[in-house]
Amino acid sequence: MARTVDRSIARMVAFKRIFTGGLSIACGFALIIALAFHGSPPPIAALALLIFFGGGAWTLRDGLRLRRELLGRS
Repeated sequence: MARTVDRSIARMVAFKRIFTGGLSIACGFALIIALAFHGSPPPIAALALLIFFGGGAWTLRDGLRLRRELLGRS
């Protein structure tokens, strides 16, 4: 038997994904600014930027998609 999810929980998850995705992208920009002032970036900085921007964009997109589904728009 399939389990259903309450709309309020799905709305909360959508908000959390939108918030964390936006925060991750903002941290990516903050890291770019910090690296610009630091001078020579460490090699791990590229991986950190990939995680911040890639993961943030993925999470933000998923949160917006879920929010759109909750509103009933296609």
